[in-house]
Amino acid sequence: MSADALVLGTAGHIDHGKTTLVRALTGVDCDRLPEEKARGITIELGFAPLVLPSGLRLSLIDVPGHERLVHTMVSGATGIDLVLFVVAADEGIMPQSREHLAICDLLGIERGVVALTKADAVEPDLLELAQLEVAEELERTCLANAPIVPVSALTGQGLDELRAALEACASEAPARTLRDGPAWLAVDRAFSMRGFGTVVTGTLRGAPLDEGQNVQVWSDDGRAAMAARIRGVQVHEQPVARALPGSRVALNLQGIEVEAVPRGSVVATPDRVARRTRLEVELRLLPGAPRLATGARIALHLGTTSRGARVSLLDRAALLPGEVGLAELRLDRPLVAVEGDRFVLRGSRRLENAGWTWGGGRILDAAPRPGKRRRADRAADLALAAAGDREAWLAARLAIAGQRGQTRAELLRELRSLDGLAGVRVSADHWLDPAAFAELRKTAASAVRAHHADAPTDAFAGFAQVRARVPTPAGDDALRAALDAEARTGALEATPSGWRAPGHRAHAGDSQLALELAKRLAASGLAPETVEALARGLGCELRELRRVCEHLVREKKLVRVSSELFFDAAAIAALRERLIAYLRANGSIDPAAYKQLTGQSRKHTVPLMEHFDAEKLTVRRENTRVLRAQ
Repeated sequence: MSADALVLGTAGHIDHGKTTLVRALTGVDCDRLPEEKARGITIELGFAPLVLPSGLRLSLIDVPGHERLVHTMVSGATGIDLVLFVVAADEGIMPQSREHLAICDLLGIERGVVALTKADAVEPDLLELAQLEVAEELERTCLANAPIVPVSALTGQGLDELRAALEACASEAPARTLRDGPAWLAVDRAFSMRGFGTVVTGTLRGAPLDEGQNVQVWSDDGRAAMAARIRGVQVHEQPVARALPGSRVALNLQGIEVEAVPRGSVVATPDRVARRTRLEVELRLLPGAPRLATGARIALHLGTTSRGARVSLLDRAALLPGEVGLAELRLDRPLVAVEGDRFVLRGSRRLENAGWTWGGGRILDAAPRPGKRRRADRAADLALAAAGDREAWLAARLAIAGQRGQTRAELLRELRSLDGLAGVRVSADHWLDPAAFAELRKTAASAVRAHHADAPTDAFAGFAQVRARVPTPAGDDALRAALDAEARTGALEATPSGWRAPGHRAHAGDSQLALELAKRLAASGLAPETVEALARGLGCELRELRRVCEHLVREKKLVRVSSELFFDAAAIAALRERLIAYLRANGSIDPAAYKQLTGQSRKHTVPLMEHFDAEKLTVRRENTRVLRAQ
């Protein structure tokens, strides 16, 4: 694929400056609607060509960041090659940041650049800490190795560095091979131009489209497929004779009215695609998603449209958070789908770190064979399709089998032995039979409830306490996985201290609460929870916990660093000594070294820096701290 065909999409939380940054990079204001101007937020997708220093042109899609507009964001993210992930330096990673990042991962977007916007709005030391914090957040994501570039769209700071990072990222993108199959374009915008007629835009997939070519239009409103002719083609707002797959394309269609091509429609090679009501898919749930069972209703987002769907699992009774399985999706209305397309699933319950996004996957069979087939046969076929290079894999397995050969069931067992499809994965190299794991989950939950009955003053059952009540051959990793699985379904509640049954609260007086609080903060060292989280964890009222905190401060057992953070006094004293020793040896300390000294994120490091300033131990000088003169 030509690098000029690359599509770059923005992602990130609302008000983190995506559209302002796009305007600074391209000179194009993507907020074109009066409502967008009035409210100061992006509502619809925006498009602009981005010319990099070498002359390379990228097609840039600007997406909305508001939680209620994630469906529009998914429409824009479908088909992009690179992501420009935008995080405001003064706020850091926020809920929609995480949801957008999860969607990029589910859609298979593997490359990108992080723009740390509003760099002019924070002090240099906080900017450095913000970079470190963002890098930590991205460690286990599709952007784990992405460059992080501090920028300011207002002052121009970092824009040249950002363009250079985007150019380097684009140069590493693999070539997209042309397919022998259909060309199809999911319409994300349709409008009428005087003298030209209907124009649709989208990201072209599959195969090229040519000026003068006949196409079929599948309207998202359900009407029958319509014939049209491509009167003109534009890429980067320039007329071309042929558009290649991967390009942002505008097609001038002849023979069709604009009202017949709403967003979500598909323009495709004639007689090569069709509407479907059943899809067989590989399905992945996000770690925080609820358990998914056959019969569950979800929303499927595919291309630039969405449908309600009912799930029928093919290889297991239930799909647990973080697992990958095989399923059939039965749609409430037909849509155009092609094998290999990726999709996003959204549910009816909001997740802490992914909004309403529960998972996603890819289509393995867009036209399942009609009639009833045994579930094992269907799962076997799909498992082979999901294996990737199935020809090479099959050749290797059959070579080993020799003249004996292998049945379909045997091949499926081989696949399952490799990727855990037949069992529940409880650690990197440890699987359990699903029935045995289900029984272990029940036993673990019963052990937690038994601990509550025997020790009502304990807010939680710790792992050692649960372990003592579960005399089974199960290892620690399996037991922890069982407890966490129960917590994900809501049968238990989990915190860093242990597990409890929903609604359980410790029955303890002030002295007991003070002991529990002091013990917990001593264990947390320099990473205490906020008072609100502590109150939830200890099962007491927030007002009562604050009163006990202040009492322990007066007794010099705790140190108040901010209104929301109380630290163990011994941990603060030890840090004070380490800080003094460091400053005497080095003269000054910058934010990165401060973070290394504490071993904590910006959430805790910044309040600690300000605490020692307020205690008159240190004083700030530009981007560093030094010992205050005595």
